[in-house]
Amino acid sequence: MRKISVAGYGFQERLGPERSIFLVRQAGFDEMDYPLYREEKRGNFDLGDGSSSESRAREIRQRADALGLVIGQTHAPFGYREDDGSTFEEILDTYRRAADATAILGADKMVVHPVKFENCKFDYRREECFDLNIKLFDRLTPHLKGCGVTALLENMFIKESKEGFSRLVPTIYSTGEELARAKDILGSCYGVCLDSGHQMITKEDIPAMVRLLGKRILALHLHDNTGDRDDHLPPYFGKLPFGSLLAALKEVGYQGNLNFEVRFSSVPQEELPIALGYVREIGVSFRRILDGE
Repeated sequence: MRKISVAGYGFQERLGPERSIFLVRQAGFDEMDYPLYREEKRGNFDLGDGSSSESRAREIRQRADALGLVIGQTHAPFGYREDDGSTFEEILDTYRRAADATAILGADKMVVHPVKFENCKFDYRREECFDLNIKLFDRLTPHLKGCGVTALLENMFIKESKEGFSRLVPTIYSTGEELARAKDILGSCYGVCLDSGHQMITKEDIPAMVRLLGKRILALHLHDNTGDRDDHLPPYFGKLPFGSLLAALKEVGYQGNLNFEVRFSSVPQEELPIALGYVREIGVSFRRILDGE
């Protein structure tokens, strides 16, 4: 049976790994998408409580195993800019440490964002940025093979600010064509994590993008918005056409889990079980649509 998963986005660092894992399992989820960073320092490798050691990753894995919760995928640190002072070596070191932690936690998939130029908006310097990321991820490939982890390229957007006004616009990896080309060049250690909210922001034809990517899609970030902000709302709280998204996923034979990347930052701790429970029930409904239960 297809697994239902949720990201620890917005509550893991508030509650700590153990408490978060307990609440996720208590809500009935089969799997968890484990963030390997903290919100205030998204580019730094962190297990969610300020720790980063392999021994701590093993403790977290033991807690999940004891509760019967699978950590099905992780999310690597992100937010790197080509011109922010970060070097390839520093970024690669972070990704390697994140991949090692992913394997220790029991997952075989790690979501990654591309390195972007600050001004890589729409098509400006797009091909240059594409080539830069191919070089970066190609150097990561041997390490991924060594630890048995597949890196998942995520569709993205970037903020454009002008005269006191800002909006979210397409950038590197915003289109299905670009993601497909990158995955095919990089090979079997790579796949795609399709983010439904990011598709909505960049105004992609969602069913068409799913059909183009097809079997390259190995994981999902399911969440909603109204098309203007990356709100990470629960499904049906925004305007995303989930019916057509699910129909397209069914058409291409998507076999992965149903992973929800909803932001729970403003939900009080005592109300988290209710919020998590709602998202899990939506997952059951989505599974029924895809699998005909």
